[in-house]
Amino acid sequence: MIPVLHLRQGTGLYGADRALLALASAQGAPFTPLIGAILRPGQQDELGEEARRRGLRALRFESASRLDLSCAREVACRARAEGVQLLHAHDFKPLFVAVVAGLLARIPVVATYHGDTASSWRVRLYEMVGRLLGNFTRGAAAVSRALERGLRRWIFAAPVEFVPNGLAPAPPLTQEERDRARALLAIDGFCVAVVGRLSPEKGHAVLLQALRRMEHPPALIVAGDGVLRAELEEQARGLDVRFPGFVENTRDIFAAADVVALPPLREGWRLAALAALCLGRCRVASAVGELPRLLADGSGVLVPPGEVGALAAALESLRSDDVRREIGRRALQRSRSYDVAAMAGAYASLYSRALSLEPIPSSSR
Repeated sequence: MIPVLHLRQGTGLYGADRALLALASAQGAPFTPLIGAILRPGQQDELGEEARRRGLRALRFESASRLDLSCAREVACRARAEGVQLLHAHDFKPLFVAVVAGLLARIPVVATYHGDTASSWRVRLYEMVGRLLGNFTRGAAAVSRALERGLRRWIFAAPVEFVPNGLAPAPPLTQEERDRARALLAIDGFCVAVVGRLSPEKGHAVLLQALRRMEHPPALIVAGDGVLRAELEEQARGLDVRFPGFVENTRDIFAAADVVALPPLREGWRLAALAALCLGRCRVASAVGELPRLLADGSGVLVPPGEVGALAAALESLRSDDVRREIGRRALQRSRSYDVAAMAGAYASLYSRALSLEPIPSSSR
């Protein structure tokens, strides 16, 4: 077997973390996954705990700074002790740690870029450094075609590939689940849900403004936590909005809602969009990143990012049960294109090339 150490900065169980876990759970021979969470001292290791719950091995690495050489040395030491033959970094800080650890332990590195936030000039600079670090890997994967095109402008010394996220098929939602979820959240009538980290690029403020444009605003479930929670709660005053915080099982949120809203201003990929797709839920989303392809073939409604009026009009059009039912049917059909086995196979191919140093086909460059 070939041990692969996945490195991810532990901030919670968000979309990229769940995509990592889905990949690790689906990865087959000859590769065996090991999950490494990079955490602040004293921080709860939610990623490691969930990995263990799924039967995966997990390691904890503590780091008190963004560019932490001591953490990289610890990763190199543990990787050698575990017989790790490949480091797989997921996003920016883990990539810095992986590149340094790879040099110290003489272990090759591959990277997955899950998307940009560009929330401040410091973050933009940090993300730019992360792109440049891709040149020190043996392969970089982008979760959207738009992100792939952006990475190709920065990464010249390693192949860049588009590898979409995938999820295992989910059992269909039942009426009993829907009734129970709506009763738990005290939902009666038309309801919209949004799932994700509460940060500026996710577009929650745009969604709240859209609801205020509607003559009869629907109930809204805002599932997730983050730096904007207090600000969004203030903006939601006067509307029928619930903030349940971070939700472990988003299936209950999707069951309670009539429509799943995905209003990001910029995005590589939304795993919430894929989860809703696999459950046949009606979705309205911003036309950014990979979302237009994910909602293709009538499996969702697209609106321009940041356009309050267009989002409000789209939500109004989805009050019809018949319209939502048809979109949900198409969503289930579309979900078959995003199987987790296909994602695992694409990464197995990337790993094999990284380890063997086989020539990369020109179409992948």
